[in-house]
Amino acid sequence: MADFYTYRSEVAGKRRKRKLFLALIVLLALLCAGAGFYWFRDNGTPAPQEADSAAAQPTATAAPTAAPTQQPIAEPQRLVQSVDTAAWDKSEPVAQTIDMEFLNTDHRMVAVPMLGTVTKDYFNTVTFAGDSIASGLGIYDTGYHNAHYATYVSAGVQTFVNNVSVKNAVTGATETPMETIAASQPDYLYILVGTNNLVVQGSEDSFIAYYERLIDMLREQLNPGVILYIQAIPGVQETVAASKPGLDNQRIATVNDLLANMALRKGCYYVNIREALTNTADGSQIDDYATKDGVHFNAAGYHAWAEYLATHTVWNRRSVYSGENPYYIYGA
Repeated sequence: MADFYTYRSEVAGKRRKRKLFLALIVLLALLCAGAGFYWFRDNGTPAPQEADSAAAQPTATAAPTAAPTQQPIAEPQRLVQSVDTAAWDKSEPVAQTIDMEFLNTDHRMVAVPMLGTVTKDYFNTVTFAGDSIASGLGIYDTGYHNAHYATYVSAGVQTFVNNVSVKNAVTGATETPMETIAASQPDYLYILVGTNNLVVQGSEDSFIAYYERLIDMLREQLNPGVILYIQAIPGVQETVAASKPGLDNQRIATVNDLLANMALRKGCYYVNIREALTNTADGSQIDDYATKDGVHFNAAGYHAWAEYLATHTVWNRRSVYSGENPYYIYGA
């Protein structure tokens, strides 16, 4: 069966034939008119002389009535533009019309939605990377002990980029973070880092620049199919900002917007764990999950965190889900 462009080519060919035929008819008519003009000029009878000069004077006549002007008929607009089949294999750059910077999207709008519940075996091929807050998933009895951990006390994003030697908060081993992550070769990498960076005020631009560099380094070290999850920086108790102004919950929310938009730019997924760990009204830490320092979480908080991660993954054909496998429209 002929495709759309074959059909259009046939129609265009017939149209060109009709135009050629009409052009020949017009040309023939012009030739006949020209021949008739020259024949009458050479062989026609002269016009009769006027009887006298008086008769030649023009007589007053009524001014002719102007004929009503006819409005031009508008040419019908094409619904489908004509296709130049002769240039189908040509391409030219076009101006970008969509903002690809992703600078202003609210982090809650681009977070991974709830989708079924994966079994705990899903986390056997997961590596958690980050600071001491993330290490609680391996220290407490969350059921994710088979996961790999590259989490370090007082770590910031520079700790990973500069690959300094630090002590693993879960295993106790002294190691370099990037080498530990690369050795685990996970299917899924969950990153949570930034609380220690935000203690210093005015560091947002530097923080995001280092974070982007970290993602680039990870993609160089890990398998091409690895899925990267950027976890939100959770809120803190309201009293923390008095001693650490950089950890103001409003500022943390703003930095999470930057993280979510960075995840979009870098092809990562953003997981908004704040939904499970902080109050909706002001983004502060839920009191039932708080510890004395107002920054880390207790066992109940880490259990809520672990359950949230299990219910907020992107659909994957390899994943095994508790209960009914969730419906999907398009999956890898």
